[in-house]
Amino acid sequence: MSSECPGKTSWPELVGTNGDYAASVIERQNSRVNAVVILDGSPVTADFRCDRVWVRVDKEVEGIVVKTPTIVKTWPELVGTHGDDAASVIKRENPSFNVFVLLIGSIVTADLRENRVRVWVDTNRIVVRVPTTG
Repeated sequence: MSSECPGKTSWPELVGTNGDYAASVIERQNSRVNAVVILDGSPVTADFRCDRVWVRVDKEVEGIVVKTPTIVKTWPELVGTHGDDAASVIKRENPSFNVFVLLIGSIVTADLRENRVRVWVDTNRIVVRVPTTG
């Protein structure tokens, strides 16, 4: 099972609404988070925080939410397990996620995608980093 942040963690119902409105709903429904409205495609930090949600909009002024606002998920309990088993656990919990098992040190793109999980393994295919969405 994935580690969970307290409270509501995903707001698919806000896609298509005004970004500022969405941010206010998110902060009202989970008082532990700060909802940050950003232009879709803007660079963001890759750190995991239970207290932040990116609200991605299509334009800066009166932007419309284009992606489901979600708190990033992690699976610390999968470190030390076989990479293929870890990928299966993640995929079973979240069928819409794209899960990739990668050898530590592999070159990858620097973009962040909320539906992607990279499972970093050593040469024995053992998970060596906490799998995280992004």
